[in-house]
Amino acid sequence: MKKYVFIVLMMVMSMQAQNSYKVRFEVSVEDFAHTDERIYLTGNFNQWNPQDERYLLQRDSQVANLYTIEVENIPHGVLEYKFTRGTWQSLESSNEGRLVNLHDVVITNDTILHNTIPAWRDQFKASTAPDDLIVLKNFYMPELNRVRDIRIYLPKDYESSHKEYPVWYMHDGQDLFDEATSEGRLGPVEWEVDETIEQYGDQYIIVGIDHDYEKNLREVEYSFFSTQKNPKVEGQQYIAFVVKTLKPYIDATYRTKKEVKYTGIAGGSLGGLISLYAGLTYPETFGKVGVFSPSIWQDDENLDKYVASLTSTQLDKIQQQKYYIYGGGRENRKKGDGKVVKMDEDILRFLETNQGRLKLNHQLNINPKGKHGAWYWQQAFNWMIKTESNNF
Repeated sequence: MKKYVFIVLMMVMSMQAQNSYKVRFEVSVEDFAHTDERIYLTGNFNQWNPQDERYLLQRDSQVANLYTIEVENIPHGVLEYKFTRGTWQSLESSNEGRLVNLHDVVITNDTILHNTIPAWRDQFKASTAPDDLIVLKNFYMPELNRVRDIRIYLPKDYESSHKEYPVWYMHDGQDLFDEATSEGRLGPVEWEVDETIEQYGDQYIIVGIDHDYEKNLREVEYSFFSTQKNPKVEGQQYIAFVVKTLKPYIDATYRTKKEVKYTGIAGGSLGGLISLYAGLTYPETFGKVGVFSPSIWQDDENLDKYVASLTSTQLDKIQQQKYYIYGGGRENRKKGDGKVVKMDEDILRFLETNQGRLKLNHQLNINPKGKHGAWYWQQAFNWMIKTESNNF
């Protein structure tokens, strides 16, 4: 019996050994101004800790700009990583000072990875916002009895033209235009909304509504119905603020195309979910809806019940809208009970269950490699605006 247990134990240890590997990182740093500073490796193997002393790179004694580290027990599968000088503000960057995407490689054996760091983010101006971005400080939200900053992007020809412009209302305003105000699991990544708008003709006004910096309040404001996690929610009041207070102000202050077909609402994660609810609830206000990585898994099946409650009049108006729906094939979330949820499957199930009733005029984009975060919402927003510019 003891011999049998020993054999089984050895087999398990052998399988574990085969499922983890040694990875050597060899990193060339092109910026010599910081070659004497400490460089760290961070990734999905250490919960993205930007200053983990266990993953401090060593400077090569022969090559001045070469740093190395060997990491044991990297599991079989997708390895994601970045390099920092100890903070999210000192992430690796391009020569132009823009953050680069995470490094992403599938590990199937012992591996040597070669990387080059052109520059560091903190060598450049912290803000990436356009110089003419308008910020309305402490804008009053009567429906919620609190204030919030509102960020407004105007097309470059706004002052010199007499044109009216379509408007997109977007959530998480501080993450849309500026790395200096953005926050995220993988550093201060912004959506690059202004860059995308300029890329496709610069013909939209963007109104970004900041979220509250208190995470729990953000969840409360972006949840339309009560859930087990958030029994007291304010999503209906929040969307009422956009429709009844903010949009009338924007229409009165700026040259906007006020008709429903020129008004859109968009967001990611819970912002995607609240955008979906906004579109279904106010089809006479929002003619376009951007639903990126909607957190349906946090909604306790309220969405299906809400669709079932819609009147024929509402459904007729909904069928005149345009929906842009995005999801990532690697957007996996773990619920409180330990169950893993695949967010792209939530999207497909929602459409399969409700499309017969809703008859949404929609474009669907599922990126098989997409994960949950601003890097992928950059791409989703770009896809949406490009599709819009092609007159979907």
